[in-house]
Amino acid sequence: MSSPFAVHPSDTMQDEWVLSSHLTHTGGLMIEHQIQPSGECEASGGLTHHVLVFELGYVPRQVSRIGEHDYDGPLCKGDLLVIPAQAPLFGACETSDEVLSFVIEPAFLRQIALETECLDPDCIELLTTFKVRDIQLEAIAQMMQSQLQQGQCGTQLYLDSLANLLAIHLLRHYTVHCAKLRTYEGGLATAKLRQVLNYISAHIERDFTLADLADIAGISQCYFVCLFKQSMGITPWQYVTQQRVERAKTLLRQRDCLIAQIALECGFNSQSHFTQQFRKLTGVTPKQYSNGIQASNLIEPNERFIK
Repeated sequence: MSSPFAVHPSDTMQDEWVLSSHLTHTGGLMIEHQIQPSGECEASGGLTHHVLVFELGYVPRQVSRIGEHDYDGPLCKGDLLVIPAQAPLFGACETSDEVLSFVIEPAFLRQIALETECLDPDCIELLTTFKVRDIQLEAIAQMMQSQLQQGQCGTQLYLDSLANLLAIHLLRHYTVHCAKLRTYEGGLATAKLRQVLNYISAHIERDFTLADLADIAGISQCYFVCLFKQSMGITPWQYVTQQRVERAKTLLRQRDCLIAQIALECGFNSQSHFTQQFRKLTGVTPKQYSNGIQASNLIEPNERFIK
């Protein structure tokens, strides 16, 4: 008898399951918000992808068997389950359940391992994990969940950064043989940093990817993120957001036009996301900022300095 084939995680979903939202990362990561009914799920040949599952509610009893490992007990909000690719899987739940699921292509994890010069990148094997709390992974999951709730109104650069953080954390803490990743020090060379900053300034309206900026510097994405932060004190995504807000402030001072138009010209793909980031960095909304400038312009020059 031939051995069963691995199946894609989506093929284990039954008709009753509700996929309320999903977000796809081009590098090989998909995030899904799922509402699962009570019942059973089985993939005797395992899954084609690694899967991370974060519990969003409470389950009195969850029965799981992954490879040779078993779990029978409750799940609480924030509990993490790691299902390695190819591991035979069985799960049963007595009640409906709400989870945030991360579906990861093994090739994506291998690519991150190569970029961080991990020993034996072709032998990456994730650990089967039941009911653990991981503050760092939980924080990443919450940020990605926020992207789902906002209807993908963030940036590709932000999603790229989170996906890389997730992969690196898995390699460091959830592999059978502890992965030793290269550490980076010294920051970007001055000439390379200047090239990247000039590129961002000249194309601020674009939805950058991490690969775009890393290619300008001529290094891998993981290497770039670490060295950029060492040079600038903030991540590439934070820097780009700051520069977009600064450009927006300049446009709000120079001309009277629709805030939605300024949002697009500065690289924000929605007015709501623009307003959110602008207020986060300045303490006021773009409209409040613009109204303040207009009010200031109505004051006579010699009155501005009277206190």
